[in-house]
Amino acid sequence: MKHTMPELPYALEALAPKMSKETLDYHYGKHLQTYVDNLNKLIPGTPYEEMPLDEIVRKADGGIFNNAAQTWNHTFFFRMLTPAQKPMPAKLAAKLTEAFGSVEAFKEEFTKAAVGLFGSGWAWLAMDKAGKLSIVAKSNAGNPMTDGLRPVMTADVWEHAYYIDYRNRRAEFMAAFWELIDWQKVADRCIPKRYKCTACDYVYDPAKGDPETGIAPGTPFDEIPDDWTCPICGLYKSDFEAIEE
Repeated sequence: MKHTMPELPYALEALAPKMSKETLDYHYGKHLQTYVDNLNKLIPGTPYEEMPLDEIVRKADGGIFNNAAQTWNHTFFFRMLTPAQKPMPAKLAAKLTEAFGSVEAFKEEFTKAAVGLFGSGWAWLAMDKAGKLSIVAKSNAGNPMTDGLRPVMTADVWEHAYYIDYRNRRAEFMAAFWELIDWQKVADRCIPKRYKCTACDYVYDPAKGDPETGIAPGTPFDEIPDDWTCPICGLYKSDFEAIEE
């Protein structure tokens, strides 16, 4: 299986001035490209050659893990950003308040974890199988999936994520980061929606996934590969509709 660069849901210049086009040129266009290229060079002839990316992250170690996790982490990070932030959905605000006391308390705790992480790494909002949220700081290529947790949101605090725009001012980068998050995507990972095939009665339930096609339980609909099709009638993912709960 050859891994490829993810498409961004916005133009490279769209996040400026909070995240400049130059930063995206290097962060997305060079750093992520290098991780993808390295992974494709490392996996041929190994047990990981035909594994989905998330499974490699859970099972590999050494150089394969580092490049697979950095590919997964960056893809997750870039797809979580938006140039047109909308208000946080009420259900997500309620869930964060339940877990951390308030939305502001969550932001303060998450920022503290991100700014305080020594060296390079990632700050994560993660969820356990019981639905409990926690904030996890991981060094280098660390990912909460290796601890059995489900990633919900992340901040990349490697220097290449912010040094062009903010130099060594990681706290200033984090202040801008809060204005770039697509809260609906975060909400969908915390409170995943079900999606119905418009041609038959099949309903994709994130809690169940679609294990027969490699979609693990707990996978939100937006994280399913675009070429996935309805297991009943073969209709493409693009023709599914969200079910209003």
